[in-house]
Amino acid sequence: MFRRLPVVLLGAICVFAAQAKHLYQYADAQGIVHFTDVKPLDGTPGVKSTLVRTDAAPLLHSREDGTDADRTIIFVNDAGGPVTVEIDVTDPQNVRTEPEVLPARVVLPGRSETRALHIAATDPAAGFRYGYKYTYLPGDYRAVPDANARHALPFPADRKFRINQGFDGAFSHSEAQNRYAVDIGMPEGTPVLAARDGVVMTVDNDFYGNGLDMNEYGDRANNVRIVHDDGTMAVYAHLQLESAHVQVGDRVRAGQVLALSGETGYTNGPHLHFVVQRNANMTMLSVPFQFVGADGKAFTPTEGMSVGGTP
Repeated sequence: MFRRLPVVLLGAICVFAAQAKHLYQYADAQGIVHFTDVKPLDGTPGVKSTLVRTDAAPLLHSREDGTDADRTIIFVNDAGGPVTVEIDVTDPQNVRTEPEVLPARVVLPGRSETRALHIAATDPAAGFRYGYKYTYLPGDYRAVPDANARHALPFPADRKFRINQGFDGAFSHSEAQNRYAVDIGMPEGTPVLAARDGVVMTVDNDFYGNGLDMNEYGDRANNVRIVHDDGTMAVYAHLQLESAHVQVGDRVRAGQVLALSGETGYTNGPHLHFVVQRNANMTMLSVPFQFVGADGKAFTPTEGMSVGGTP
């Protein structure tokens, strides 16, 4: 199970996700009291830890550069992989734009600044006005999935777990973005491994709590999103609080530890939600996939199947 709003609508308003993280308080040898969100070294005396709510940074943000009569809209993409933006102007008066045809679709490379839209006065001697709006979605809308891609099991080879919910699962795998997802039951603290090589796009690491109240927990699953060379993206969700072993922009290899499994967000028990997605013309779709078992054979995961363990 994993729910998250993939499309963010932005104008003058930014959308943030509520999060939580630990705040640590301790005194050093000189008696100076420190407050930090970085865990002190093991053995530091007198450490007090408190869970506090914070705001996560948005995936990207925009700014305007230039003069009053000649403006450029610039997007800063903080994700480790591509994000597609659709931008348009609203209520334009005495305005010309580059590109001329709007709305325009722009792919922002990972960790980049992109000059996406130039706006100027058609008649510089006269006044002009405009607004602008945009939507965005993780991934490159032009990406074509590799039909031959295979995925290693996302946990250590000596472990064996049950698939509690498979493709088209009735409980929470009915939406397009999760239709081809699997929920693998596993104890909290199990190492979660990368199923394919890729680059870390996003890391949500600070959520805590769980339940079946969609309004309360629907977007509060800790997760890691990895973009692969073919543009598809794997999401590993419901991870343990502050257990991520990777950072945005890291290149990872199949089998590398990403985080620890947990029970955060919209869930009725500890498990790993795994799904491969693509940005399909500004709609997030899940992609059918196969795992490769310890015997080297590819198989389609199905509900009730036990997976893993040595052959």
